Amino acid sequence: VEFLGVGYQELLLVLILMLVVVGPERLPAMAYQIGRAVRTLQQYARAVRNEFSDEIGYVEEQYKTLRGEVDATRLSLRDEQAKMNAEFRDATEPLRLPTHGDPLGGLGLGTSSPTFAVVDGQASTAPNTPEAAPEAAKAPPLLF
Repeated sequence: VEFLGVGYQELLLVLILMLVVVGPERLPAMAYQIGRAVRTLQQYARAVRNEFSDEIGYVEEQYKTLRGEVDATRLSLRDEQAKMNAEFRDATEPLRLPTHGDPLGGLGLGTSSPTFAVVDGQASTAPNTPEAAPEAAKAPPLLF
């Protein structure tokens, strides 16, 4: 098992070099100081991790709160959109395409209202009845 690229063999070599350089008398005191330094570093690392953990918890709580508000707003917007679509459909129902022979698409104008026809390049009004003028019978009326 390696830790930071240092295996058992390298660690044993470092300990033997320390024993030679430091000496057997001062080696236990040095190991104690190294142990204290490692413990202090672990405490600092734990404190930093706990602080970040608290901050991350706070950020996650804020995220969940905002997410709930966004979801609620999205649902209300969808409901409003559905209502508006229904109102729009109801309002535009009379303007739909013609059905069952009603050329005006149910606009309520009926067949007795006059239509505008273009005959020989001249616009004229002709009643929408079979007894229409012969000019209107020659060319089909163009509806405007």
